[in-house]
Amino acid sequence: MQNVTQTATEVIDIWPYVQVVPLDDLLGNAIHDQFIEKVYRDASNRYDHVLVMTRTKNVFLVIVVDLEAKAIFGHHLLDLNEKYGLPPNP
Repeated sequence: MQNVTQTATEVIDIWPYVQVVPLDDLLGNAIHDQFIEKVYRDASNRYDHVLVMTRTKNVFLVIVVDLEAKAIFGHHLLDLNEKYGLPPNP
C-alpha cells in the first residue's frame, strides 16, 4: 500500500455511500464531518482505500474504491486501537 493522499483525485463521490453505512458497521463510532485522513493505493493500482475519520482517535471507516470500475467496492472499520492494543481515546 502506498500513501497517495497528496496526489489522489476524486474518482467517485464517497459521501452518499458513507451516509448509508449501517450504524452496526460503525460499532458505536461516529463519522467526523466528512474528513478524509489518508488515501492508500494497493500495489496493483486498482483500489484506493480511503480512510474516513471518525470521532474516535485511531478508528477509521475505510471505503474501498475500485479505480477501474469507478465504483465503491465496499467498506470496513479499521480500529487501530484494538489492532495494536492502544488505549481507546474518544
